Amino acid sequence: MPGEKEISFDAKKTALFESMPIAKAVMTMAVPTVLSSLVMVIYNLADTYFVGMLNNSIENSAVTLAAPVLLAFNAVINLFGVGGSSLMSRYMGQKEYASVRKSSAVSFYCALGFSALFSLLFALFHTQLLNILGTMEDTAAATWNYLKWTAVCGAVPAILNVVMANLVRAEGSALHASIGTMSGCVLNIILDPIFILPFGLGMGAAGAGLATFISNCAACCYFFVLLWVRRGKTMVCVNPKVFSFDGKILRQICVVGIPAAIQNLLNVTGMTVLNNFTAAYGSSAVAAMGISQKINMIPMYITMGVSQGVMPIVGYNYSAGNRERMKKAVTFTAKISVSFILLMTIGYYAFSEGLIGLFMKNAEVIAYGSRFLRGMCIGVVFLSIDFLAVGVFQACGMGRKSLVFAILRKIVLEIPALFILNYFFPLYGLAYAQFCAEVVLAIAAVVLLWRMFRDK
Repeated sequence: MPGEKEISFDAKKTALFESMPIAKAVMTMAVPTVLSSLVMVIYNLADTYFVGMLNNSIENSAVTLAAPVLLAFNAVINLFGVGGSSLMSRYMGQKEYASVRKSSAVSFYCALGFSALFSLLFALFHTQLLNILGTMEDTAAATWNYLKWTAVCGAVPAILNVVMANLVRAEGSALHASIGTMSGCVLNIILDPIFILPFGLGMGAAGAGLATFISNCAACCYFFVLLWVRRGKTMVCVNPKVFSFDGKILRQICVVGIPAAIQNLLNVTGMTVLNNFTAAYGSSAVAAMGISQKINMIPMYITMGVSQGVMPIVGYNYSAGNRERMKKAVTFTAKISVSFILLMTIGYYAFSEGLIGLFMKNAEVIAYGSRFLRGMCIGVVFLSIDFLAVGVFQACGMGRKSLVFAILRKIVLEIPALFILNYFFPLYGLAYAQFCAEVVLAIAAVVLLWRMFRDK
């Protein structure tokens, strides 16, 4: 491996961060990220779609009930992927390139260790976890069969491929980051019908889990090959010789990463509470809620992709002291994100029954799901503002502000709203809890960003 002094930042990447027109720079970073997010949504929908083709609500419920465990992976991903990429961007803005490489190595090896620990703990305590997830006697076996592949065997590749995508994107290589994640997603979509449906292996939900495991391994291979081919030309480093438990770097990763991880753990808590409430109404209601959540992930992932795409530009310019360019990037991103999501919300609300019907030909599930989807989709416009603000805070190393937003979203607003709405509007009120939380958070986000730009 070349010495640290031999590595210099690509001039084209410098232009992307410092001088390229804002609209072009944002689109260069955001479009590949959004595309990869959309492909990830499609791959998540593929599990639901192909399992739904079995017309077995128990198998479909297994995928829904397992979702909080897979969402928990994001705690590790955000801790070292978001925390590490944010630090890399800020070090690049300061031209401290040796620290950029060391930050990436620390992030990679810590993610590897934590994901291996996650697999071990789940294997040891899966019986207790299945009870927490809200499985019943009829859904426990199918849920475990799905999670054996995705959590016990699959935690390491699932976490590492997304962490590496974050690190690669941090240096401005958004296209390569997206190709890596999309390659695994496309493979998953190809394998799903083969493993799930009766004409193939007929494994049901377990086949969906196996397909996910294989596809995540393939995505990891892409990134390892990419880093090997670009060795000496990339700031992303997985060389164990560069890794060390550097206290300063670990602290700075954790300042952003821990709040981001807590945010996702709270998301898991919120989803678990929601699933437990829904489970009381039967497997059809659980299946409908799962399908609605998956469909609603499309606009959510778009706005998440936009905010993640612009983060390296924000972090770089914040650290470099170019606050005006940072402000222009955030403002432009807000305009395109909110406008597009608003159009999607109108479409979702108008065609909710048809969208649910694409995934399961069951009148009861469609009736439940269409009402759930209408309640969920109206909150995403406000969520797009919230996500962008949190992305800005993370990019600038303001972990405390992003932590406050995470606590407000779930503990103060959304989870209490689930209890209140379910009491006054049984079952159907659950779908409006996110909307209630996001309206408040969107207002807070606008106020904080305005103050941040005013004080530049």
